[in-house]
Amino acid sequence: MDQFYRPRYKKELEALAAAQLMPYACAAPEADSRQYPEQEGLEDNRGSFQRDRDRIIHCQAFRRLMYKTQVFVNQEGDSFRTRLTHSLEVSQIARGISKSLGLNEDLTEAIALGHDLGHTPFGHAAEECLDRRLEKSGQGRYFHNEQSVRLVSLLETRSHHYSGLNLTREVREGILKHNRDRSGVYQSLHPQQPCSTLEGQVVALADTVAYLCHDLQDVIHSGQLWQAASRSPEFARGVRELEQLLADGSQGEIVFHLSPYQDTFFINVLIHKLVLGLIQGTLHRLEEHRVTHLSQVQALAGQGISLAGFDPADRRFFAALRRLVYRYVYGIHTIAIMDDKAETVVGQLFDRFAARPQLLPEDWQYRYFHPAFPAGYDGQPPSGERVIADYIGSMTDRFALEEYHRLFDPGSKL
Repeated sequence: MDQFYRPRYKKELEALAAAQLMPYACAAPEADSRQYPEQEGLEDNRGSFQRDRDRIIHCQAFRRLMYKTQVFVNQEGDSFRTRLTHSLEVSQIARGISKSLGLNEDLTEAIALGHDLGHTPFGHAAEECLDRRLEKSGQGRYFHNEQSVRLVSLLETRSHHYSGLNLTREVREGILKHNRDRSGVYQSLHPQQPCSTLEGQVVALADTVAYLCHDLQDVIHSGQLWQAASRSPEFARGVRELEQLLADGSQGEIVFHLSPYQDTFFINVLIHKLVLGLIQGTLHRLEEHRVTHLSQVQALAGQGISLAGFDPADRRFFAALRRLVYRYVYGIHTIAIMDDKAETVVGQLFDRFAARPQLLPEDWQYRYFHPAFPAGYDGQPPSGERVIADYIGSMTDRFALEEYHRLFDPGSKL
């Protein structure tokens, strides 16, 4: 074949990509990065991190994110975000930051798309419920970031020869460390330290930017923030404080609109401001530490130092934004009601399955009565309670409600 008309395969693709990356980027995985050895074809048209991304997109847990709550449960409206749309938005924000910083977009994208695979139905309220149940029974903790690693390392399957998706260490580490909640499992990923790649550090911050801004946008569109502010002087003061913060932080460029009948284009401006702040702040920190190679990023992570971040003024603005969104968005009483319902559904499901594991489907029953992990797995130890948490955590909102009615409603069809 003429050299002009020929495909590019893995080695050439990774070499071309590496030539365009900054030297502190993670150009390719380490040699022993995958948990299990794989025979790679000479004519593989994807790099290692591209393959990881594809394995995540094609797994069941990723598809189920479509029907898992971000803030509003699925039946509240078709336009509200789900865990799937949130993951896609995190991926786009993180890729944009990575491109500007000269980082590896394929690694960034794989981490971003996989970061929320371990989320429960109904959001954080159900996660906290499972966490309390497991901790009370002495079976460790339930944190969605650790559960995401558990899914790609153990529960999802793509081969008869090993458990999990056999992702690279760099992707699994980034997934684990996108959130600060860590119980100490996955010692092979050094859970006490920041992520050892800038790509993973960027995803963690892009995740927070995405959910703060987009959850605020969804709550405005729902009309619930407007109702809360019109009913409560405290919420009205909080909204005015948020309005002033956005105006001051953007020198008047961001004009906050509370009414659901007005546009929320200011959210786009806010995200852009935060993204530019992250890029500039990260570059300043790289320059401050004289970072010129990936090994320095890794060494600093070993000392507990993250390089991705905001400059001081932007950091204060971001912290204030986070405080106000947590208080006056997630604190709205209708969201609290949904959280309470989630705890009821998930808590009662867990208790019923723990009391009578025979009510589990046959495949999950087998796991319950034969808990075992493959050699080398360093996640939470096996137990029946952990299997129940795996089963409930894998459910979509819709399936969890169906299972609840099947178990507790005498009139429900089996």
